[in-house]
Amino acid sequence: MIGRNEPCPCGSGKKYKKCCEGKQQISIEEVYFEEIESVLQTFYNGYPERKDVREFFELVQQWLPKLQNHLQRELVESVALDDFFFHQRKDIWTNYLKRTMKKMIRPATIDVLKSWDQPIMFIGQVEHIEETYFTAKHSITGEVIYIRRESKKAIPDGMQIFAFVLPDGSGKVGHYLAVSTLIFFPLQYKQAFDTFAKQYKDSSIESVEEFLQNHHLDFWVHLVESGYSGEEFTSFESQVLDEIKEFLQERNLPTERVIEIVQDYLVEKQPKARKASAIAAGAIRFGQERDLFEGITFTVKEIAENFSVSASSLNKYYQELLEFETVTV
Repeated sequence: MIGRNEPCPCGSGKKYKKCCEGKQQISIEEVYFEEIESVLQTFYNGYPERKDVREFFELVQQWLPKLQNHLQRELVESVALDDFFFHQRKDIWTNYLKRTMKKMIRPATIDVLKSWDQPIMFIGQVEHIEETYFTAKHSITGEVIYIRRESKKAIPDGMQIFAFVLPDGSGKVGHYLAVSTLIFFPLQYKQAFDTFAKQYKDSSIESVEEFLQNHHLDFWVHLVESGYSGEEFTSFESQVLDEIKEFLQERNLPTERVIEIVQDYLVEKQPKARKASAIAAGAIRFGQERDLFEGITFTVKEIAENFSVSASSLNKYYQELLEFETVTV
């Protein structure tokens, strides 16, 4: 039990009665992490400043010729922006931290901001999923770290990831959060990560940090050369989702909820169907059984014939979706 006149455990330096007492609906940990998230969001809202925009777009113009035929400009600018802040113009980031620390009250927050002087570019592979974190193994160093999950969205083992990371403020060794862009790549792009790691080993000159800074663009070139075009799902997964959307849109039925569930199912379970249509058909039966289509129903025969699949194939994925939903609820 914390005394009302004792120092508040949130680290603000105030007495408990003048700080977190009465905030029973919000834990001290939640307040702390919200403050950290606010520091990051404020940075991206205000930077680059007008005087630095021209230099940033000069960097973008260096990246675009090698990537624009494969990636949307928005994605190129997004990853180039982190390179600008954390590789090319670190002074923008560190000066922001210094100004922000002067405004902070909580010693705990000030301490974590002091550890943020150098965001780390991390490329690797997802190893294990937990409720709050997932672990990932660095493609070059082999180091395994914990990265705070940004949502409850399913993350299958084996996915490749890219992010700039910072200590997450938990005080635990090897625990990080993504600064901004946290991107997951399907297993089919692992070769691009391996090729990039081999490029470092063949150089045998620079430190890992120097290599990542000097060859960040090369990493994205390897990805587009392997076929990456910024998609969140594989071509097979995209076909499943497209067939579901087409069926529902032709009948003016809602798509959002069933698509959301199927997306999570595809990512987490990685079903090995021979035909995308079989999963799509199963999803339609699943959706109507869960009353997601405003009371409109179809017979199993009608669904199977529409997707040119057998009733048994349809029912296989219908059952898998039912089991998946039951586990994730």
